[in-house]
Amino acid sequence: MGEKAYAGVVVDLDIPAADKVFHYRIPARLQGTLGPGDQVLVPFQNRLLKGYVVSLLEKPAVTRVKEIIRNIYPHLLTKDRIRLAAWLALRYNCRLIEALRCVLPPGGGREIRGRRKELVYLEGSEEEIGRAAKDLERRAPKQARLLFYLLQEGYPLPVPEAVAAVGCSVAPLKALEEKGLVRLKAGSSSRLSGPGEDIFVSPPPERLMSQQEAACRAIIKSLEEGEFARYLLHGVTGSGKTEVYLQVIAKNLEYGRGAVVLVPEISLTPQMVARFRHRFGDKVALLHSRLSPGEKSEEWWRICRGEAPIVVGARSAVFAPVPALGLIIIDEEHDSSYKQEENPRYQTREVAEFRAREEGTVLLLGSATPAVESYYRGQMGLYRLLELNTRVDGRKMPEIELVDMRRELESGNRSIFSNILQKRINETLQAQEQVILFMNRRGFANFILCRQCGYVALCPNCDVSLTYHGQEERLCCHYCYYQEDVPSTCPVCNSVYIRHFGFGTERVEAEVQRLFPGVRTLRMDMDTTRGKDAHWQLLETFARGEADILIGTQMVTKGIDIPQVTLVGVISADTSLNFPDFRAGERTFQLLTQVAGRAGRGEKRGKVVVQTYNPDHYSIQAACRQDYRAFYQKEIQYRKDLAYPPFSQLVSMVVSAADEGKTAKAAAQLKRKLRTELPSTCRIYGPGPAPLARVRGKYRYQIVVKGVGLFALTGLWSQLRREFEQGPGRDGIGLSFDIAPVSLL
Repeated sequence: MGEKAYAGVVVDLDIPAADKVFHYRIPARLQGTLGPGDQVLVPFQNRLLKGYVVSLLEKPAVTRVKEIIRNIYPHLLTKDRIRLAAWLALRYNCRLIEALRCVLPPGGGREIRGRRKELVYLEGSEEEIGRAAKDLERRAPKQARLLFYLLQEGYPLPVPEAVAAVGCSVAPLKALEEKGLVRLKAGSSSRLSGPGEDIFVSPPPERLMSQQEAACRAIIKSLEEGEFARYLLHGVTGSGKTEVYLQVIAKNLEYGRGAVVLVPEISLTPQMVARFRHRFGDKVALLHSRLSPGEKSEEWWRICRGEAPIVVGARSAVFAPVPALGLIIIDEEHDSSYKQEENPRYQTREVAEFRAREEGTVLLLGSATPAVESYYRGQMGLYRLLELNTRVDGRKMPEIELVDMRRELESGNRSIFSNILQKRINETLQAQEQVILFMNRRGFANFILCRQCGYVALCPNCDVSLTYHGQEERLCCHYCYYQEDVPSTCPVCNSVYIRHFGFGTERVEAEVQRLFPGVRTLRMDMDTTRGKDAHWQLLETFARGEADILIGTQMVTKGIDIPQVTLVGVISADTSLNFPDFRAGERTFQLLTQVAGRAGRGEKRGKVVVQTYNPDHYSIQAACRQDYRAFYQKEIQYRKDLAYPPFSQLVSMVVSAADEGKTAKAAAQLKRKLRTELPSTCRIYGPGPAPLARVRGKYRYQIVVKGVGLFALTGLWSQLRREFEQGPGRDGIGLSFDIAPVSLL
């Protein structure tokens, strides 16, 4: 075998012409030291670019070969991560550099260090520090309070934070340092919490429920064997799934291995984050989009160095560089946020399974409402199904009342609140308990309409109506963020009969304040949670009992476990049911079941009022009975009859351009190509205007392919994308592929 004097390099340039592995000569000074995973500087066309070595070669595939300039960062990527990126590009039909960016450190290279602070570290075991604190209580109470606080927090804290929390100067801290009980050292705090994290922490149970113990035993057995295994933990809301996660992670740590815990949206799950931090302290790292570049980089490198073997994060944390990975957990595995909506359009569950298989780890999916495809796999034996059928400590599931809003209208009630919901809210407030009201649409009203001529205020860039926001007195587009003033008269016919129709969370809050004067309300939606830590602050306020009613979109359906919440009201169960999508029934069942599960987490049984215009729909009926199996039996038969997943596979293609004629023509050409290349058993739908036919000034035409074995046609999808991108007359025309879309909207 000859010496490998050439390298295959992916250049860091996101254009069609650069989407391949380029061959470069390795200069003599780098031969023997340069290898796969190195970040290098290479000449490309008339400029110098960063690139990533993915292979070494004896001979190049071309005659004219340029030379690598220098090795910027050796061993930046492991071979496992290069394989993961190659699979990602092939599986989801994206460019190689797009896939590589998923596995690269934040910033693409060296660690970005944030401002380093002086931190307080405890020196000694919990028992030793506890004894010392008790000894100091009488003669040095401030020192004792500092030790107790540091023990309670469980991880290094910045000096100003520690002394401020106890209400003392730095002097007691220095005295503790002299005693050898604490150590002050410059570093970067890896504190996960938002404000008031302590309010979300509950002590671990004295013992597990029998089904929790059985689930832990099964998973721990697979961890002991150290081989690839897949589990689906199906547990009703409040059944203690998080405690199972904590127990198996603790055992995994004993075996010297790390864990990745994925949650739908990190900012919406402060209680879970707090519990992990409280249980495992500084061993936990956090990865999510709201971290600053410096914070994200520090956490990533802390993980990479093995300093934080437990990672908690949103979907992108599935790529976390845990050195000895033993366990991947996906909480609320059904959640649609696990699907990436930009390239690469990956499904987190599939990426996690690929990593688990490649690295010989255990994959654990958890949900009260598993995705239909996941539960089907459990039924088929592809996942081992574990069940938690009851709430912890024998607590009862909430009592659910279904209200037919058609009958309310017939009786003369034109309010958005049914009589029974008004009554239940009043009873709950009188009992000094708390209420959550769920409305899966933000804003004050859905749209503005002229009753004289039928004019509807539309976004000039998108084919959607503008949403009325009452507080700002503005019309807003939720897709491109265009805004305009609310007209006082119709801009078409000058009629004064122009008003808002429909309702969102703002309108619900206004109606609550009208019906229940003096009530303390909080609203949680995209408009009230834009700032960093905004979710934490809202939930902390509610958890401390400083508000009576929390009104929100689907943000309130997950991660809230507050004992004082005894009533949940669903303002309209039909919002998600009426979407033109084959998963509409599934999403409705999941949302209703999840939000109902927020009620009755304490000693008192919860109540739920569900308002609907479709009381006989099977998904609403099953959600009101908290009966997942009944829903699944109906849904799986419907999917089988219509050949939807899991009985088929879907690929969605959207052609977009500023000119509608060009868009339609390019989509028609693509369909003709598909007809010649696809097996005759495949069904091709379209092309036609997408459900959102114009977004941000671009027209969108959609083609959907349905069939069996589509995901295996990776070569075909890649060929179609490359031919389309590089074909004549394609300037300004885009094509996006979505392999296994979660929605066809």
